[in-house]
Amino acid sequence: MNPIKIPATMTLATAGKVPGTGKVPGTGIEPKAGRFILLAGPRSLNQVMLALVARLGEQAPVRVLDGGNRFNAYLLTRQIRGRPEVLERITVSRAFTCYQVLALLEGTPASPSPFIVLDLLNTFYDESVQSGERKRLLRGCIAQLHRLEKNAGGAVSVHPPAVPGQTARELLEMLRAASPETYFVDRPAPPPEPLRLF
Repeated sequence: MNPIKIPATMTLATAGKVPGTGKVPGTGIEPKAGRFILLAGPRSLNQVMLALVARLGEQAPVRVLDGGNRFNAYLLTRQIRGRPEVLERITVSRAFTCYQVLALLEGTPASPSPFIVLDLLNTFYDESVQSGERKRLLRGCIAQLHRLEKNAGGAVSVHPPAVPGQTARELLEMLRAASPETYFVDRPAPPPEPLRLF
């Protein structure tokens, strides 16, 4: 099968805040009710996703669903400068198998709070689960993403598998087809700023 055609590319920029929005400048990432945005790229994309969580958390509650153990509380705390009122608005749930990802999404109530899903396909790359079963579970996840997007929208990140294969490409294509807005990131994010002590 030919590689998936890239409908759009984006360059990751240093995250900053656009007043009154959850938008991270330079990325075009802004969850809106009725859709979820899909971002596919290297693991360094996680820094941008955490910046988005921080910006959304500054304004209102945000739900983070972690499918690839990518949530880094230390980096998030640095981005929000340790403000407890922002941390209180961020809830995090984690899944460690593709079955748990579906259960996590099914158990997440629809609400006006946006959702962020980190590395959704990570557990779906587990080849000990049959290909057909992984596709069935992903179809269920996509249905749940559409349910959750109705009230507040969200953003979903995915990363390439360590060993690319036919099923991994099919899973990514299924997810891409379900999202009205997909970005394939082809450049790594800038390195984080060093911690300043004084």
